[in-house]
Amino acid sequence: MMQEGENPMNMTMFRKMFRSSMVRVAIVAIGVTVLSALPGMAQDPSAPPPQGQAGPERGGPGRGNQVEFLTKKLNLTPDQVTQVKAIDADTMKQMMALRSDTSLTPDEKKPKMMDIHKASQDKIRALLTPDQQTKFDALQTEMRGRMRDRGQGGPPPPATPQL
Repeated sequence: MMQEGENPMNMTMFRKMFRSSMVRVAIVAIGVTVLSALPGMAQDPSAPPPQGQAGPERGGPGRGNQVEFLTKKLNLTPDQVTQVKAIDADTMKQMMALRSDTSLTPDEKKPKMMDIHKASQDKIRALLTPDQQTKFDALQTEMRGRMRDRGQGGPPPPATPQL
């Protein structure tokens, strides 16, 4: 395919340049693709938790953080931490069993879940010192108020007398 009068050396150099240019283009294309995909894969750890999930900064313990939350707020002893962990694990087991029960409607499950939660809180409260119980009760009241404010249920506030 060489034409008459072409220098074979020029063709070789052209091919080398072409190949290296193609390699450069391919590398740039791959780099652009990888860099454009990174923001989608990255998660912002400072982003707020999704709606509906509570966390210590949003008014209460998040899923799996109750023991840490109570340890920090109530200054639990190591023995209390062990007992709260056992209560928490049993509660989660009961909740999961109830959630997977297909014989009940969601409306039937809700009061049962509330009963399991209440029993768990009562067990935790029973192993606290009187000072810790006072703080625990205050945390519970605060939590119910925040849930009520967000429209997530809880008992209605007590009626105030009209003057």
